[in-house]
Amino acid sequence: MKLIIDQAIEVTPDQAQAALLDAAFYESLGQLEGISAPEVRSLSSENGRAHAVLGYRFAGELNGVARSVLDPAKLTWAQLTDVDLPARRTEIRMVPDNYAGLLSFAGWYELRPGEGGGTCQHLEAELRVNVPLLGALAERAIAGSIGENLAATAALVERFVAGQRASAAGSRQRAKRAPPAKAGEADGGSG
Repeated sequence: MKLIIDQAIEVTPDQAQAALLDAAFYESLGQLEGISAPEVRSLSSENGRAHAVLGYRFAGELNGVARSVLDPAKLTWAQLTDVDLPARRTEIRMVPDNYAGLLSFAGWYELRPGEGGGTCQHLEAELRVNVPLLGALAERAIAGSIGENLAATAALVERFVAGQRASAAGSRQRAKRAPPAKAGEADGGSG
């Protein structure tokens, strides 16, 4: 199943990209329905590219049909991302730790300038569920969940960036209110 989703994020593309490459941001993803906060397995950046490997665990409820085929404890996967920083384009691939033959997901997204100074996260991906008779139904259900997840993640990016701005503003205010150092205090001398 081909997925094409455009998700608005009310921060600039550079702010969105910075949040999506900040290990601290991923702690907030535990607020998303059905998955745990990811484990940041690796995160690096060099020569205009960034690479991340995140580990996820399904934390939702499976219906009876899905439970007959899948063990919820084994629904874990790695999200592999490769980011072209100047282009704000991310290649993404999900690699199941178990059930590799049942599910595949790969695609890309770009963080494009959106209306009013915001961002449009444009996602194009291919999703396959290889289960006889249930594959297409499962693909539609997962596709809906991916759309909901992108919308919820956008809200978390907005909250994360707002929190960073508030923290930076608070730091500036504290620096302005700090009393000047007395002679000798700044260098540890006795004056």
